[in-house]
Amino acid sequence: MPGLLLGLLLVVGGCASYSNSFAPIAAEIAGQDLDGALELLGKRKVPERNRLLSLMNRGMLLRMRGEFKASNQEFLAAKRLAEALNALSLREQTTALTINDATRSYVGAPYERVMLNLYMALNYLELGELDQARVEALQVDLLLGELGDDEVGPLFDNDPLARYLSALIFEAGGELSDAMIAYRSAYQAYLEHQERYPVAVPHQLEVDLLRASEAVGLTEENQQYVSEFGIDVWQTAEQLRQQGELVFLFHRGLAPVKVEQSLTVPVPPRGQLVRVALPEYLRRPAGYSVARLRIGGQVLETEIFEDIENLAIAELERNRPAILARAVARNILKYRVTKEAGKKDDLAGLLVNLTGLLTERADTRSWMSLPADIQLARIALVPGVYDLEVELLDPSGARVKTRSFPAVRLEAGRKTFISCHEVAKESLVRKH
Repeated sequence: MPGLLLGLLLVVGGCASYSNSFAPIAAEIAGQDLDGALELLGKRKVPERNRLLSLMNRGMLLRMRGEFKASNQEFLAAKRLAEALNALSLREQTTALTINDATRSYVGAPYERVMLNLYMALNYLELGELDQARVEALQVDLLLGELGDDEVGPLFDNDPLARYLSALIFEAGGELSDAMIAYRSAYQAYLEHQERYPVAVPHQLEVDLLRASEAVGLTEENQQYVSEFGIDVWQTAEQLRQQGELVFLFHRGLAPVKVEQSLTVPVPPRGQLVRVALPEYLRRPAGYSVARLRIGGQVLETEIFEDIENLAIAELERNRPAILARAVARNILKYRVTKEAGKKDDLAGLLVNLTGLLTERADTRSWMSLPADIQLARIALVPGVYDLEVELLDPSGARVKTRSFPAVRLEAGRKTFISCHEVAKESLVRKH
């Protein structure tokens, strides 16, 4: 019996503390030591069930370091693995029922799978490879359709930023009708997501809808937007084509931390102990709030286009009944096994009960190098070379840090994409 206990403990070793194990890597990211973060990630002994997480985190760290091609190699491997793992084996399902959810291969939450496509598209855009970015836009549309068929609710069949990024890609390629459809889908996605968590429709999207609907001749729809948004002046598609445009993305902070909340209670008449462990997200302090851009005499602040923190929390809440049902089923099974063992030998019953308690752990795995949110700003200027200054502001509006991007070249009719990943040290703290 001690051998069985040891074996089961080895199976779950490292699963329950996954979120804690990422803390040193998060600290290196906050300290801007991406080499150190990659080194720590490479040194971790990763069980096969967590390989997807390793690929996603490595891809993100390489992206933060500006190695977009290498990042996409990791993301592509992650995407293929996620597709292969999507249909779990019967053996893994059974193991999860008898031990805990963390013993299964990690397949990625629906929003994380969308983020894989989204970040691959962003990498291609920053490499100037518009055709490859367009392929990702088409693939994410297929993925959202699949998720809409498999999942229940508005969080999965329409992602706001994925739709918006698709619109940007189509618009950059001169496909205005497709861009209009994608802008409209993005707008609908924001309205749908408001049913589950607070998310505002970005002002920039309102302007884009006005410009795009006018450009493709949707006069009635355009007037509807004018009335709805209260905007009666905007830059036309023809005016935009004559200018160069900067699309700036601020990837702020880190996603929330998934931790374990547990309760252990005795069950009469034999006093057997039963433990229920469930995952819960803890928010991080804001640290930075928004980015203020200064370029070509213009000043503009970023807006939130993807609230990953609230999206992750809403997704976990949607899954909570299923997670709880599996936990209850496991405890019923463990209770029966313990009861049968106790009939034969009190010590055996005690050891089986202890094994059940120790192996009942919550699954705290998630893609932890994702940002808390993704913010965006667009600025159109006369074609030329500009110095971009980015001020990172705290929640009070005070400037905390400045980033400089010299010699940004803007060409007529083209979009130039620049990203900034920033993690404030304050955001490493977990908010209870």
